[in-house]
Amino acid sequence: MTPDMCKDLTAQLKHPSQSLPDLYGFIQELGSDWSLAQLHLFLICMDGIEVSSDGRVSMGAKSPQEALLEAVVNVVRSQNKPMPAAQVVRLLPSQFVTTEAQIKALAKESNELEVFGPGLLKLK
Repeated sequence: MTPDMCKDLTAQLKHPSQSLPDLYGFIQELGSDWSLAQLHLFLICMDGIEVSSDGRVSMGAKSPQEALLEAVVNVVRSQNKPMPAAQVVRLLPSQFVTTEAQIKALAKESNELEVFGPGLLKLK
């Protein structure tokens, strides 16, 4: 499986619950030479993916890190301009307890945000 195939498979997984054989057919159409067993192993090793005993595959619940990152992205997007991490912390919903350092670290690892200057965050 190539990185592009993995990206397409991940996008496909965002649709409602699907069967393992359907996903296997999907990756075969993309040109993968993986077996059904290899795909099954790959899926059960992926974070946030649930494979049920009857072969249904779905996105699991978001991890706390994913939920926090989504909230940070939403705050930055709502301001529509670069903003300091300290301000992001203040504008997050009350369910999130975090620090500036954690926000900056999440943003650095994110595909949606970047950190520049003296700790400013902006959308990529």
